[in-house]
Amino acid sequence: MPATLKARHAEVINAADAIVNMAERQKRNLTTTEHEKVNGHLAEAGRLKNQMDAAGGGDRIAQFKAYRAQFPALPVYATPFADGEPIVPKRFLREYRDAFYTYLESRRISASLTESVDAAGGFAAPITVDNEIVPLAPADLAVRRLATVIPTKSDRLIPQKSSFGSAALTTEASAFGGTAPTLSQISLTAYMVGTLAACSLEVLQDVPEFEQFVLGDISEDIQQLEEGWFVNGSGSGQPQGLIGNVGAGVTEEPDTNGNLVSISGILDLIGSLSATYLLNASFLMSRATSIVIRKAQVQSNLFFPAFTTVNGQDYLFGHPVYYSASMPTAARGACPVLFGDVRKAYVIGDRGGSAVRLKVVDQMWATAGTVGLIGYRRTDGRVRRSEAIQSYNVSAS
Repeated sequence: MPATLKARHAEVINAADAIVNMAERQKRNLTTTEHEKVNGHLAEAGRLKNQMDAAGGGDRIAQFKAYRAQFPALPVYATPFADGEPIVPKRFLREYRDAFYTYLESRRISASLTESVDAAGGFAAPITVDNEIVPLAPADLAVRRLATVIPTKSDRLIPQKSSFGSAALTTEASAFGGTAPTLSQISLTAYMVGTLAACSLEVLQDVPEFEQFVLGDISEDIQQLEEGWFVNGSGSGQPQGLIGNVGAGVTEEPDTNGNLVSISGILDLIGSLSATYLLNASFLMSRATSIVIRKAQVQSNLFFPAFTTVNGQDYLFGHPVYYSASMPTAARGACPVLFGDVRKAYVIGDRGGSAVRLKVVDQMWATAGTVGLIGYRRTDGRVRRSEAIQSYNVSAS
């Protein structure tokens, strides 16, 4: 299940972070055992991320059927309160279990979906629904808040300088020489990003906070999809991503301790960026990559810490570090770190403004007691100045 994978991914990242954090506080190197544990956690995080990426676009019904197949066809028992009073009847009938799974798969409701009665029907027990819905932790998002975001009314052409002109020595009474700079342009269009949430009239009435919860959930879903495009998008039929479309930066080998991202490599990356962009430059990476860098710092015996945290904000050699769950993890042949001025490098165009629009669809499903909520935003993103960001590439071999 994607939620379970996400929770496990956060768990192993936090475990690796705790080990490195302890070594940092004690100002010592990692032991061999700690080094192996951190590498194991990061490897597990990489595998879980691949599983989450694969699960994100799969058939949800097929996933559910596979999940259901893991369990035998046995009666389901209710969990009692602490004083022994059961929350619901002591056990559900087989008919209830079968009807429940049928409803999840096909949305068909039968008389067996009442408590402890067979298909002939029975009395429904009242249920109290709490006003608060417990949310899941959102994924790390960074590109939209770092980039330049502009509203658009139609496709917009943005001119850019693609090469310098040149000057030439001119003698007295001679024609001027030199060449003019070359100009090009990028086009911002608008791709529809949206999602549909369906809920029953009963839930809307029983849970006062549900409507606000759905609005926030729709917004998070849209932002997570956009973030993946802004980082890895092909630019064809979708926004253009940063990876592969910014400066080549540096290609580095792992350090002598086997850390795929090294402190010396980070210094090389900073040196590859033009001084014009250094003032507002920042790092973009996944949290798993930041742990690799912190581990490399602990093992490098630096005179001063390169990776620091001030008031909850992480810094690397004085430049702020931002996290995106869509950034590649540290691996051979991957680009796990970007460094530069994202605001100058990347532009996002939102058609008609950045607000997520909501449309309520109740006519179609009203007879079934269901309301549909459609949330959408039309957006595009393009790299407008590739040299403003440089890439940290891990050597393929």
